Amino acid sequence: MKIIKFLMFLSFVLCALPVQAGERTISVDGHGVAAAKPDTAELRVSVIADEATAAAAMAGVSVKAGTVLKALAAHGIAGKDIQTGSISLNPLYQRNQGNQGQQPKVIGYRASVDNRVRLGQPDGLGKVIDALTKAGADRLDSIRFLVADTKPLQAAARASAVKDAMATAKQLVDAAGIKLGEIVSITDGASGGPVPQQRMMSFQSAETNVPVMPGEINVQVRVHMIFAIK
Repeated sequence: MKIIKFLMFLSFVLCALPVQAGERTISVDGHGVAAAKPDTAELRVSVIADEATAAAAMAGVSVKAGTVLKALAAHGIAGKDIQTGSISLNPLYQRNQGNQGQQPKVIGYRASVDNRVRLGQPDGLGKVIDALTKAGADRLDSIRFLVADTKPLQAAARASAVKDAMATAKQLVDAAGIKLGEIVSITDGASGGPVPQQRMMSFQSAETNVPVMPGEINVQVRVHMIFAIK
């Protein structure tokens, strides 16, 4: 009898509690972009020496590398902005066309040194390239432009992405005839800029007074926002 009374009391309490409806929400994505002129340029410059012996090849490439470093210093590029990427020494072979079974003959050695150089003034890159050509550099492996500090760009792009998401949410609720409530959550999505375009060229074919156009660097940010709706 006591059990029956307890069950009847529990049923009364549960029926007396208000039924809470699930919170209604709307989810939207926002996209923001911020652009700025590059303030830094990076390039990789290589010197190569082909000689009959390994020692001569290394000695020759060392002289050429030293001349290139002097040319960079003459244009105000500090040692901290120059980093050696690789030093290599490889044999040069003479292929035997007539006798496929015979081993290739070593006819010399090729030594190479490449340095990554950072410039704080991209507008002067053309003059630097000219100077490197005259200093005996053999190859320009890549050039890329960037912004040294991207935090202000990311902040601007993020603010733009939030505004975009809020505008989209407002358009949706207006179209549906409902009201937008408080922000439930904001998720910062992936951010970044375009992949730098790598260029390769031979200094032997480079002309003087090379025109260089840095263009703009874009930083893109996406955010995901959830709003309550009324």
